[in-house]
Amino acid sequence: MGTARTALFNWLFAKKNGGKIVFRWEDTDKERSKPEFETEILKGLQWLGMDFERECAPLGRQTENTPHYEAALKTLWESGKIFPCFVTEAEINQQREAAQKAKQNFVFWSSCRDWDQKKSAEKMDAGDPFVWRLRVPQNQTITFSDVIKGDITTNSAIIGDIAIARKDGSVLYLLANVVDDHRDGVTHIIRGEDHISNTPKQILIAQALEIPAFLYAHIPLVLDTQKRKLSKRNVLLGVCVLVEEFKSAGFIPEGVINGLAMLGWNPKTTEEFFTLPDLESRFDLSQVNAAAAQYDFEKMKFFNHYWLRTLPAEKSRDYFYQWNQEFGVEKNDYYQTQPAVIEKALPLVLEKTKTLHEVPHEISYFFSAEKPTAETFLSEKMNIDSALCVRVLQTLVDQIEATDEFNFTAERIRTASLENIAKMELKNGQFLWPFRVALSGREKSAGPFEIAEIIGKEETLLRLRTAQKTATMKE
Repeated sequence: MGTARTALFNWLFAKKNGGKIVFRWEDTDKERSKPEFETEILKGLQWLGMDFERECAPLGRQTENTPHYEAALKTLWESGKIFPCFVTEAEINQQREAAQKAKQNFVFWSSCRDWDQKKSAEKMDAGDPFVWRLRVPQNQTITFSDVIKGDITTNSAIIGDIAIARKDGSVLYLLANVVDDHRDGVTHIIRGEDHISNTPKQILIAQALEIPAFLYAHIPLVLDTQKRKLSKRNVLLGVCVLVEEFKSAGFIPEGVINGLAMLGWNPKTTEEFFTLPDLESRFDLSQVNAAAAQYDFEKMKFFNHYWLRTLPAEKSRDYFYQWNQEFGVEKNDYYQTQPAVIEKALPLVLEKTKTLHEVPHEISYFFSAEKPTAETFLSEKMNIDSALCVRVLQTLVDQIEATDEFNFTAERIRTASLENIAKMELKNGQFLWPFRVALSGREKSAGPFEIAEIIGKEETLLRLRTAQKTATMKE
């Protein structure tokens, strides 16, 4: 979710300001850079409506930029801004442990930083292992104005000498990004708050390369219910945090996008519901909250429910068919053999369901009758006993038999039902509760008038007569 939200805010900022997004695979770490990961990321973003393959073609790749990194290292070496550091990782760890024992903050300043280049070159020629480090000024104040966070100031005294490349010339993240961003003409770097500590380091690298400063915007973290950084391993079972999880759980792109946008962005109005095009025209980085956003999975369901019932019926239907084809457990034939029922029933079902995952259960009674128990028909609250239930069901059978099957509509059934309610001197619930239970087999369902129209006169009578038997047995 964090990656998707960062991608979304970049997308929206570029769209709003007529800019161009640079999409770059940071694939210098071979262990973490695999084709299947790239495919998963692109598919997830595309599902959300952000087609980076089309928008940013061709996509960049850091492993293709080695000559640019080599040129930067050469420039930095010749200008005396970097040096080879021969202090081993084991030695650095010893220094760190010593500082911890002394209860001191550890900042690594290399003992090699003040060597002249001749001595350094001799050690390199001898084949001693080393890493390239930036020769960081030991007391420089670094201030940058963050678009979201405001002015942020730090001192190089707490940074130390920064590792920027390995002995073989392969560069590390900090240098690679500065070189790539400059070459690609990047103006704004919009990323997660956890990168704030990297920013002063990259500013120092940019200064060493005499590269103009970038504008930074650090998006606050997303926290879980315990106010920890949101992580898959910490959330409760069933709570979605990965795009693929949202898809399989029956969320639709409109719902997820809306929820992601509202995680930290505030339009400064009472509006809550936005499509991707809406967001592209409204988004402003100045409206991103500086404080961390707390993730509420129920709120994500809330947005999803809104868009499921708000989108055009045919679009929601298509989403359901796509989801059922890919993730549905029940591969019911009647989805194909009775499309007319789906067309009519789905909008009613979506009024009550928050995700597509709930639809198969909620729509099933339209296709196959469920047999309620005799107790289901009774209600102490509505003063419905078995005798009243038997009377109501018989009246309903007579009413439905008298209804023209060629004009068997919810409105006609409603009108006739209200007339019978008045004749029997009942409250609406006393008549409609047995009607609902007889047709759906459930205490909660779509309205009985709508169910009857969708399943038709013959099936309605069949279910009512079956219910009569159940209620009579109880009496």
